[in-house]
Amino acid sequence: MARGRWYLPGMVYTGILEVPLQGIRKIARNLVLKNNLFPVLDLCCGPGTQARLLERPGSSVLGLDINLNMLKFAASRRPGLPFLCADAAQTPFRPGTFRGIVISFALHEKETEFRTRLLREAKSLLAPGGGIVLVDFENPWDRTSKRAYVYVSAIERLAGRRHFWNGRDFFNRGGLRALLRENGLREVERQNIAAGTCAVVLAVPG
Repeated sequence: MARGRWYLPGMVYTGILEVPLQGIRKIARNLVLKNNLFPVLDLCCGPGTQARLLERPGSSVLGLDINLNMLKFAASRRPGLPFLCADAAQTPFRPGTFRGIVISFALHEKETEFRTRLLREAKSLLAPGGGIVLVDFENPWDRTSKRAYVYVSAIERLAGRRHFWNGRDFFNRGGLRALLRENGLREVERQNIAAGTCAVVLAVPG
């Protein structure tokens, strides 16, 4: 079994996406800092890149993912940062545990039913006055985002058939904006990223 820093999927993921996503992840981090959304839970944290950016002295950050090997890889990159292996749609936490939830590029790759359960869990975990920071794809809206859509589609194909078709379904249903509306989340702040045909959104229930 692959462990720690030599976990190949983690190495490939970070090798391909670490640099292109750096600016987007910083925007998500800045929303958390600006709104003081601590303690914060990074749901479906993958290799832990977003969780690492969120870490601040005296502030509580936790990464959660169901892939234990990926979490070992994440922990090897940032010793001391806590990670938990659990189902993101059925976590062990009590309602209202976190002031901030981050879900970064994790919704489009899931089945429709799981997206709904994940967002329901995120809303449950949110403390009063907290917010959910979401990063995911939108349908292209201008020339730059249309070019980005072609690139994104090619990368999504490399992730496997199931991942690709879930992504197609996500786009066909209207992308992140439509998903939030359908699941009772109201946008408070948004930054569209045309070069990634995606958006970074701060949302709250209601």
